[in-house]
Order: sequence, then structure tokens, then C-alpha cells
Amino acid sequence: MVYVIAREGSYYRQVSALTAADDGRNVTVGGAVVNGTIVRDASGVAFRMEDLTGRPTTVRVEYGGQMPATFAAGVQVVVSGRYVAGGLITADQLETKCPSKYQGKASPLPQPSKVN
Repeated sequence: MVYVIAREGSYYRQVSALTAADDGRNVTVGGAVVNGTIVRDASGVAFRMEDLTGRPTTVRVEYGGQMPATFAAGVQVVVSGRYVAGGLITADQLETKCPSKYQGKASPLPQPSKVN
């Protein structure tokens, strides 16, 4: 089973790690929002999420809670909710990941000191 450990210490599974044994269980899964799959209506949002390992595995996600401002196609997300075998997660939590937030920022080059 493939787990990803985030810097915060929490873990989530990849989409491809979901199996029929997870049917009816609460799962936490990470992936990327597939372009062209976001559908919004009065009950919330539905979209497909793809595996981050490059495998062609996707799962449908339905979510009716507060949407993060950074949610969009191509964004990495982590969802928690009930999995239905066959490919559906009814999520009760959704958060977006911002990889650039965790990348180090370049330090300015030291300036030569002037000697008088």
C-alpha cells in the first residue's frame, strides 16, 4: 500500500491504493483534480481526482462543504470521506495542497563588504 507523509505528519493514500476492501470505510486520499471534470451545483462540487504516482487511476469525489479558494483543475487535493467501491468518495473534508508553500526560497547573495 502506498502512503504519502506530509510535512505536517499526517498521511494519506494514493488513489491507486483504494481497493474493494475499503468499501464503506472512511479514507483519506491525495491526488490531483483532473482537468475538465469539475461540476458545481447547489449541493456542492463533484470532480475526478487522479493518482499522483503517474498511474492512470482516478476516483470521483463529491463534496458539499466549504471550498478552499485555491481549488481548481490541476491542483493537488487531499480528501477524507466514505469510499464506495467502484470509484466514489463522498468527502466531508477537502483541502488543497500548495507545493510552492513548502519549497525553500532562495536567499539573497551576500553582498561584498566595503573596506575603507
